[in-house]
Amino acid sequence: MSKIDNEVVQEIIREVAETEILPRFRNLKEGDIEYKGPDDPVTIADKAAEKALSDRLTGLLPGSKVVGEEEFASNGGVLDVFSCESPVWIIDPIDGTRAFMQGKPLFGVIVALAEQNHTIAGWLYDPASKEFVTVERGAGAWHKGKRLSVARPAPLGEMRGALGYHILKIYKNNKTSAGPVKPKFDMMSYACHEYARMIVDEPHFACPEGKIHFRASLAYCTPWDDAAGILAIEESGGYAAHWNGERFRPSHYGRGLMAAPDRESWMEIKNWISGFCELEG
Repeated sequence: MSKIDNEVVQEIIREVAETEILPRFRNLKEGDIEYKGPDDPVTIADKAAEKALSDRLTGLLPGSKVVGEEEFASNGGVLDVFSCESPVWIIDPIDGTRAFMQGKPLFGVIVALAEQNHTIAGWLYDPASKEFVTVERGAGAWHKGKRLSVARPAPLGEMRGALGYHILKIYKNNKTSAGPVKPKFDMMSYACHEYARMIVDEPHFACPEGKIHFRASLAYCTPWDDAAGILAIEESGGYAAHWNGERFRPSHYGRGLMAAPDRESWMEIKNWISGFCELEG
């Protein structure tokens, strides 16, 4: 397994945020925003940060490859690198681009390192609070020197979580099929902050909301959103899988995915969602 210096990677991420992201926060100019799709914005900060992270991280680990969110937008075949022997850096330069554009400090930087299509390390960074959640396979997930754990399992009616937009839309049209007992839930927003909310007890990441039990999407997992966060959940004692029970791998894209405190909780939430929503993959 590739060995990297966790502190050095943190410093690279921190420095790139300071030089490429934060100077443009609340300071975007005309022409600094483009759209990859009808509702999929990208800013000059996303592009500059991804390039800087790619250059510095591959320099840290010679022979490594990169899968970045912005590169994927123009080259979907980049996911093929997960099948090669080289280690792969996975980069989401700004998780929460819309919040960044709106001047809200609810964006983050997500970096993961994969080898043979398995995530081996990850970094969730909040530039606003300058806090990290770091994770290494077999060594746990950490925040401010404290080893992290998922929320304790609870009855369905006492759980709280985040549901993807498409699940929520179907729920609103089929509430009567959801049954009398349901968890508390909000719409899923940004991966960096929500995965952190599943495992960090104290106030963190400039995020006022409390701990949550689950995060579920109908069909939109990506390596840059999910690789680091899913490893953090698993290393904190939690359970994550696609709706068919298959475990997440970095090469997986566009499939349903849920993380929960344990397999029993995962099944309970899945059964509740499947009461009103058809789940595949």
